[in-house]
Amino acid sequence: MRKLVIPDLQQVAEWLNKDGHEFWMCDRCEGLHISSLQSLDGVLDSRLFIKPFGILFSTELDLKPSSAFLVQADMTRLNHGLPTLKLFLEMLDSGHFLLVASDIMMTANGICYSQFSEFLAMSLEAKSWLYRECQTMQYVVSEQEHCVPPVEGKFSFH
Repeated sequence: MRKLVIPDLQQVAEWLNKDGHEFWMCDRCEGLHISSLQSLDGVLDSRLFIKPFGILFSTELDLKPSSAFLVQADMTRLNHGLPTLKLFLEMLDSGHFLLVASDIMMTANGICYSQFSEFLAMSLEAKSWLYRECQTMQYVVSEQEHCVPPVEGKFSFH
């Protein structure tokens, strides 16, 4: 019988290494950033958080301002196609929109490595599909759109 553990940050890092997933920790949060998703154009963050109730896997896609209403209108279709993810729009104080995709694995009664590995594989597949779909629909900000050339002169609206 497999040994069940309630994973901590170190255990999850070991399992990520065992599965061959590149990850890193930043100095701003306590999450394990998943490189395969975070390196995609338009993905701001993709990280695993260890919580008392389980493992939270959250990914944030940077949306074009003009696509926020389109994404909201498309949310039923996206949620139907991704039943394991919770999708929602987030508006930052700056007025910037994010599409957040979250998945959770309950760990209070313990899990084994194979359960974690399957959870991560399914979540990565679902989030990759979501990313490709958002790219196809042109919802996500591309790297070229982040680079706005400076405009010389002053603006006046009078």
